Amino acid sequence: MNPILYRYKDTESVIKVMDGYTPGDGWEPLYGSDEVKAATNAALERAALECYRWNNAHNAAAAIRALKEQP
Repeated sequence: MNPILYRYKDTESVIKVMDGYTPGDGWEPLYGSDEVKAATNAALERAALECYRWNNAHNAAAAIRALKEQP
């Protein structure tokens, strides 16, 4: 897992990963980049399906799906 957010122990304190910085003791990975990418892709697919279902908007659905291909 490549973490992008860390949480401090059982608190609500969260920090974002920065280049060259590794959180110290007590910080635990909260979300990994793979999890975030999968959740984003799922949300984009749901949005594309809704566009198609409500408006038969092929171009809007295609544009949303194209976002999934970006890194």
